[in-house]
Amino acid sequence: MSKNKLMNLRMNSFASFDDAMDMCELLLRETGDEYTVMPDNHLGFTANRIQSSIKKSNKKGETENEFKSCEFRQAWRGFVTNYLEIILGGLLIMNPYRVMGWVFYCFGIETIPEWLNLKGIGDLLGLSGVFLFLYGMRFIYSYFAEKLYIDDDGIILKKGIIAQSQVQIRFGDIKTIGVQQGVLDRLMGIGTIHLDSAGTNGTVDIEFRNTIDPISMRRNIQNLIDHYIKFHG
Repeated sequence: MSKNKLMNLRMNSFASFDDAMDMCELLLRETGDEYTVMPDNHLGFTANRIQSSIKKSNKKGETENEFKSCEFRQAWRGFVTNYLEIILGGLLIMNPYRVMGWVFYCFGIETIPEWLNLKGIGDLLGLSGVFLFLYGMRFIYSYFAEKLYIDDDGIILKKGIIAQSQVQIRFGDIKTIGVQQGVLDRLMGIGTIHLDSAGTNGTVDIEFRNTIDPISMRRNIQNLIDHYIKFHG
């Protein structure tokens, strides 16, 4: 702000629009609040604080506080392949011969050889359906046994229900935050978060799959890291 420009101290206004803009920028740097230039009744300009910016700042702080001390689990929509395994397994259990007919139709088999034991194949398909159904149900354990916890100091990955294991990385030790999304993941809005610590030579310390909106998750974690480094050095 140039010193030769006039400022009406009694009316708290500036004679120049540029001076008022300079003051808005100074107040933004010093207070963190946004200001705008408004004309006054004395042909001058004043710097007025934008109330919406205060609300926005408070809302952002509330969002960060809500993000802290939160527990995250994998998204249900991330287990689509398990649902398909359960459906196919159920079909094989309930009506293996119909599934067999679909297979013959797909391969264009119209005449069944006499040596082919349909009953034996049907029993085998039914047994396969049981194993496939149980294999698909494993997602229930994965959902309840794995969770990501974020507190004031860092991020913790907990695995297991009865026997548990935990991996914790402090915010100051996080080196990289990676996001991996396949085509299907992008369509469903999920992905995998990778967190590497400072002393692992690129080895993934925490990998959390089926994360809802992983890009937003990465951005929120980065904000927490920046805040932690700012106040803890």
